[in-house]
Amino acid sequence: MSLSPLAAPAHPTLTKLGGNIGAEIHGITLSPDLPEQDIDFIYKAMLEHKVIFFRRQTLDSSQQEQLGTRFGTLVSHPTVASAKGTNHIFELKARKGRAANTWHADMTFMSSYPKASILRCIQPAPYGGATLWANTVTAYEGLPKPLQELADKLWAIHTNDGYDHTDLVAERDWEFVQWSANVFAARVFEARHPLVRIHPETGEKSLILGNFIKRLADFNLPDSNALLELFLSHATRPENTLTWHWQAGDVAMWDNRAALHRAVADFGDFPRLLQRVTLVGDTPVSTDGRESEQIINAQPNPRVLLETPHHWAERTQA
Repeated sequence: MSLSPLAAPAHPTLTKLGGNIGAEIHGITLSPDLPEQDIDFIYKAMLEHKVIFFRRQTLDSSQQEQLGTRFGTLVSHPTVASAKGTNHIFELKARKGRAANTWHADMTFMSSYPKASILRCIQPAPYGGATLWANTVTAYEGLPKPLQELADKLWAIHTNDGYDHTDLVAERDWEFVQWSANVFAARVFEARHPLVRIHPETGEKSLILGNFIKRLADFNLPDSNALLELFLSHATRPENTLTWHWQAGDVAMWDNRAALHRAVADFGDFPRLLQRVTLVGDTPVSTDGRESEQIINAQPNPRVLLETPHHWAERTQA
């Protein structure tokens, strides 16, 4: 049962939401001026539960950015402009039913991708539009030993080019398909990551998965797809996941090194607006001590998607 503001406890408390992932924190009103003990409580809860939630918060965009700096250094998206009037906010503004409806971790096409994200709901859809999270630590721990040993040896290429995170609705929103090609992938990034990383703060092993992956290194595409689907199926088993149904003012914070997430595009054509800030992360380290590397860094995309559906052309130089 949720607590009303008048009934909030004198000290923050935490309620687990799932056996393997998720917790809701009560007794904290988020603001940039939180005492250090509350910041520490929140961050430790995030590390333990992978994703944490706060109901009925009153942050605005500026306060969300300022709060984010209490947990680390903010990083902007490398290709998408920040929301108007902000320095680092990535705006998720749905139209025509689109949402980031495939499993991913934020910005894994960067060799040092964000360590955490803070997402605030401004306008929920009247129905649907929930977000799912999956624990990639318990996913690894639940693998049969032979699959763990295989995963420890694998590396994958992640890219922002050709990634379509609205695959279920793209054909009825050609304008957004163009945005994905000409804005989201206007500059190409590719990074090589181990499939299994060692968490720098908890020491846990977690899987780096999601639809930014282009393919497994040193594998042909069919074998790569089959293996990635196998590992993702373990990560997204119901017991490793949690679903959050948004209300206006809700805030979620998750460990981007130990969790995947996806939105559910089941809210018709209604608007849905959320804003996210991300925190600078470390470079993943594999089980044998090797670091991730950037293969392509902000290379101009030579292709541009023109007005005609499915018509690609080479980008001409001015």
